[in-house]
Amino acid sequence: MNRASDKVLYHGVSSYQLLEVMLHRMLFHPRDWAVLLLPDFIVGKYPQWETLSRGFFNEVRLFPYLSIPHGEERQVIEDTARAYESLGLPDLEQFSKIYIAGAHFYFSLYVLERRKPFSFFEDAAGLLSRPQEAMDVLAAKFPEHAALAQSHGLFSARNPLIQEVFCCGKAQCRQVEAFGRMWDFSVERGLRVLSARQRKNLIRFFLPRPIKTKAETILLTQQFSNLGLLSEEGQLALYRELAKSRLVKGPLLVKKHPDDPLDYREVFPGAEILKEVFPAELLPYVFRGKRPKRVMAFGSAGLANLGESFETVSLPMPCPVRWGKIVGSAVPSPERTEALLRHPSL
Repeated sequence: MNRASDKVLYHGVSSYQLLEVMLHRMLFHPRDWAVLLLPDFIVGKYPQWETLSRGFFNEVRLFPYLSIPHGEERQVIEDTARAYESLGLPDLEQFSKIYIAGAHFYFSLYVLERRKPFSFFEDAAGLLSRPQEAMDVLAAKFPEHAALAQSHGLFSARNPLIQEVFCCGKAQCRQVEAFGRMWDFSVERGLRVLSARQRKNLIRFFLPRPIKTKAETILLTQQFSNLGLLSEEGQLALYRELAKSRLVKGPLLVKKHPDDPLDYREVFPGAEILKEVFPAELLPYVFRGKRPKRVMAFGSAGLANLGESFETVSLPMPCPVRWGKIVGSAVPSPERTEALLRHPSL
């Protein structure tokens, strides 16, 4: 852990990445002055984003990604530099550590331009071992953006300025090599070692009250249409076929992907459809009373962090796990958590 006077900077884009950096800050930098950068477009998903500056981070800023056009690399870097400088934050050199989740976004290019080493969080559980898949998904809608990120190793973590890599070891489908040290960062384990009070405060940011349900199965939807991988009708047709199958039995609770805009009331008549937006990894802790027995999804990365609390059903079957070199666990053991988890505002 760093000295109390250190400044640390976090960047995250998705719901999962936000959960990753919140956990990491609570576990490893509880007393350090911490800044969080979020994309400006996250406001629609989490209008309460400003409350993160009360108890989780010292400063939270919206990075103006929507005002940075895609284009030639030099212009993107200049636009990104101006965007960062407009936020009124310290120069990058004043931060002892920089942690970047969503490294394929343009802020990373500015960090690389300044020759500042940083720590890399994988985009979703298991995605580090599938960098081409991550690149193809982005390229489907933003080919120039994807090409820039690919050229700097920002999907695979293959960049010499990446000091360390945090990823979910059990979710990888092949051996992974990266320039930095590899740490097994399990969101599932990290949530478990928080104190009950800290975990409650974290969950309350995403979900103000517990969920009551009689469902036996939770379905996690995907955002295939939002990513341009399927049309909206194609995605609905996929779930209609699932609804007809024997896999869906008993009362069903549908938890939509945070970026899935589709309406499933016609597809799953009689099912409960959750309106709340939160990372699926929080599901073990959000129910009041009896919770569902199983969770199913089409290739959802969220299943990797739910296996100790639910029966998980992956559609289709995931690739076998063959994990390579890991330095050690990046979540402290329960014996070490007492000192790590003290934070006066939590």
